[in-house]
Amino acid sequence: MKFHFPIIIIDEDFRSENSSGLGIRALADALEKEGMETLGVTSYGDLTSFAQQQSRASAFLLSIDDEEFGGGSNEEIEVALKSLRAFVEEIRYKNADIPIYLYGETRTSRHIPNDVLRELHGFIHMHEDTPEFVARHIIREARAYLDSLAPPFFRALVHYAQDGSYSWHCPGHSGGVAFLKSPVGRMFHQFFGENMLRADVCNAVDE
Repeated sequence: MKFHFPIIIIDEDFRSENSSGLGIRALADALEKEGMETLGVTSYGDLTSFAQQQSRASAFLLSIDDEEFGGGSNEEIEVALKSLRAFVEEIRYKNADIPIYLYGETRTSRHIPNDVLRELHGFIHMHEDTPEFVARHIIREARAYLDSLAPPFFRALVHYAQDGSYSWHCPGHSGGVAFLKSPVGRMFHQFFGENMLRADVCNAVDE
């Protein structure tokens, strides 16, 4: 079963035709070619509201270029940094492990306070590496995070249901195939889903 945890990209240039937009879309394409889902968000709005999405994401990528930091005046930069810090703190308050990356074309990690940098998995300098290489690095961290989520029993149960094992015990009876012999049985099967029936193993089985 494929679980859906997209990599969330927050960049006001995500759909723009400038260098920044082309760069981040190339990275998103490279991520998707490796089998990861991406979700591009083009409005910063209230960053803390995006932090609420931590339970459905596998990683966050956040642009810190001029568009997001206003025109670059000291006051605008202070406001942007305050919003960025609140975003990172909100995520880390609920989720200590999900990967968070910042990236920039005109700005670099030296523009970010140390207390924020400590909470990141990395800073991406756009155009310094190929999109494919950067994508593989992000995917490695995202998959390591996702692999750590499931507790041992649930992980084993998912593996068992996906392994194609036949089991003729318990109400599931080999994935509930008997239910497929009648219309109402098919309704039952579609309502609960095959995974529930495949995973319906008896506690008397040592496997």
